[in-house]
Amino acid sequence: MHGVLPLPGDEVWIRQRRWRVERAWRDRHVVRLDVASRDRRITFLTPFDQPVLRSGRRRLARVRRQQAAARAAALIAGAPDLRLPASATTARMDVLPYQLAPVLASIAGHTRLLLADDVGLGKTIQAGLIVAELVRREPAPRILLLVPAPLRNQWTDELRSRFSLTVAAADRATLTAMGRAGAFGENPWRRAGVWIASPDFLKQRHVFESLPPDAWDLLVVDEAHVACGDSDRFETCQAVARRSRRVVLLTATPHSGDVARYARLLDIGGFVTSSAAPNAPDLLVFRRTRGDIGMPCARRVRWHHVGLCDTEHRTLAALASYERAVLSSAGPDAHEHALLLLTVLRKRALSTFAALSRSISRRLGWLGETQDEDALDWVQPRLGFEDMQDDAAEEERAALTAHTGLDAGRERVFLRQLRGLADEAARRDSKVRRLVELINRTEEPIVVFSEFRDSLEAVERQLHAGRAISVLHGAQDPNERRLHLKRFLEGPASVLLATDVAGQGLNLQTRARWVASLELPWNPARLEQRIGRVDRIGQARVPHLTLLIARHEAETGLLRHLARRVLTARRSFAEDLLPSLLPGDAAIRATLLRSPLQPAPAASATPAGPPKLEERRRVVVNTHWRDWRRRADVVAREITHRRNLAQRWRAPDEPGGRSLWTPGNGVALCSLPLLNDRDELVARLMVAATLKDCPEEVWRARGPLNQALRQALDRRITRFARKISRRWRAAGSRLARRERMVAAFIRQSELPGESQHGLFDHRAGRAAQTAMDQADQTSLASARMIDRWTDGASVRPGALVIEVAWIPRG
Repeated sequence: MHGVLPLPGDEVWIRQRRWRVERAWRDRHVVRLDVASRDRRITFLTPFDQPVLRSGRRRLARVRRQQAAARAAALIAGAPDLRLPASATTARMDVLPYQLAPVLASIAGHTRLLLADDVGLGKTIQAGLIVAELVRREPAPRILLLVPAPLRNQWTDELRSRFSLTVAAADRATLTAMGRAGAFGENPWRRAGVWIASPDFLKQRHVFESLPPDAWDLLVVDEAHVACGDSDRFETCQAVARRSRRVVLLTATPHSGDVARYARLLDIGGFVTSSAAPNAPDLLVFRRTRGDIGMPCARRVRWHHVGLCDTEHRTLAALASYERAVLSSAGPDAHEHALLLLTVLRKRALSTFAALSRSISRRLGWLGETQDEDALDWVQPRLGFEDMQDDAAEEERAALTAHTGLDAGRERVFLRQLRGLADEAARRDSKVRRLVELINRTEEPIVVFSEFRDSLEAVERQLHAGRAISVLHGAQDPNERRLHLKRFLEGPASVLLATDVAGQGLNLQTRARWVASLELPWNPARLEQRIGRVDRIGQARVPHLTLLIARHEAETGLLRHLARRVLTARRSFAEDLLPSLLPGDAAIRATLLRSPLQPAPAASATPAGPPKLEERRRVVVNTHWRDWRRRADVVAREITHRRNLAQRWRAPDEPGGRSLWTPGNGVALCSLPLLNDRDELVARLMVAATLKDCPEEVWRARGPLNQALRQALDRRITRFARKISRRWRAAGSRLARRERMVAAFIRQSELPGESQHGLFDHRAGRAAQTAMDQADQTSLASARMIDRWTDGASVRPGALVIEVAWIPRG
């Protein structure tokens, strides 16, 4: 090639075959060419292969006017532009301006994004646009999607159907197969492409330690609020995010009133700001509600107050007596364990009394009172072969096996009496009866959520004779969940009973509009997640949310606790957060105002966290998208225009090849490549010039014609190149700044500490040297990336090429 880098659209000869260049990248003395033919796509590397540019490809050929117009439309539609997400032009999606704003921010070089839109506004599509655009712009990106296990298939299908992206599942079977098929010692994680895994799979020690120290080009964390607890999930997401050049977080409920969890969410992928790094990039937050984008905000929330019978009141009173006995006996060391146990029992009592009875039986079994040899199977923790974790089940397992300090004999007496009352109350559970009555009044499809599988079983026993039911919970395998979901979405089931862990990410708006919550979750964000299963884009009717609340002081105290958390979230993040609470019922509002404020439930109380950290984050976080609204509107119009133009090109070949001319009025459509210092294509400017007074002999002579066109377009070319240079320089500066911090973190993490070398055993020394060599390689790769991004400081125009000319006759 004699040092000339082919441009996208050029035709080259490689291995005695003609190819069209799709992308060309230079890395020192090696050039990577991604090329395509009619039947295949392939990548060549020079100098191992020597491409030859096809000569004479720009000779004008006469065609009909219709063909010339179609070629012009196709060229304009497909012209690469640094400012536009070209992946949106070909994606199978509606062009909505607000969905383009995050990908525009990513193109502009912003490296940490939080998409906190309302439930159902298409956060998956927005993240998919960012993924697709990075795949289009980078030669071999490594992208990791961290999503809850139930959502992996949904993400894979969305990316394949909308953006034609192939996603590799990062699970035990796939990684093992790749390791066997690859070269000896090759780490499958180092392969380029789009990977998808669940945080619960990645947090396993042997899996996390198998990750190479190489930086990821992009990390996407779906349902990011789930990963923000004080747990291994957060530590894993944080470690991977700090090794990623770009981080995108998705959550519809960024703040649930828990200050500590919110602070951890804002810190995912961030670095401590210090004098050494005063310009650390901040998190850019996109928070759009339905009102912001002009969508109807209709939603009906109904609070049903359920009166309890005498047995239910006695059961809750006995539970309160048991709580006082446990708390009075628990010493300082057992206090936290006691609170955890009492929290689980209180949660299940406020759900259904059948769930309470089941937990009491399990506690009694652990205390040694059982005749069933299988009664303690629930105590055994899951082996972790499946990467889907039910937090409610894990919490119950830890709580029911806790030592509280209460004498075992005395506790058994309390629990036997409490179980007898719970069993009697379960036979006439008022909440279950009210829910069954509501469901039987209509044939409307309904989704019933509960935190506990035992509560769903109690509802199923009452409903089984009247309605066809599907059930989703975390103990089901993926095939079973898909079967039950299909029965509900396509019939015959009209009732879907689901726990929160199985209900993540469900799109049920085409089947139902009615959601019922059997109990009030202690985290108010879960209410928004539940109603969000039906309140999504594509819902043609008004969504309804039914909340069942018992007329008892325990529920009133919980409601006050939820109200405080909602108010905290709204003060810290946005005033329109969690619209399902506070309740709109005047009676409930009056109850809240009359009742004295009591402390929140002990186990749900979270550490206040460092207020200085949140105040600082509150200042730097941009929770509005107004800065991007105008730009997104302009880009949406341009993409729509390009889509319409692309429909006019129906030829079997892609645009390119020989230049065309047809009789006309003296207009020429020209393409002008804009190149960086590495001769890589940054953008292709499509400009039209009118030369009506140009003599015919100039039109026939290529040299004079190019000179005349260049003079006519010189001012526009200079202005456009200057604008592109500014944007390229700004984006490169942000990316280089992030790259330096990621490289420093990886090097600090991988460099070995002090070690004592053995006199006859040199394994420690060899391991330390290997770690140092690997850290040096990572630093060298980061330096190359920084050089590439900073080499675009000066964008220069290339050779002007006439694509289509309308030459005047005679």
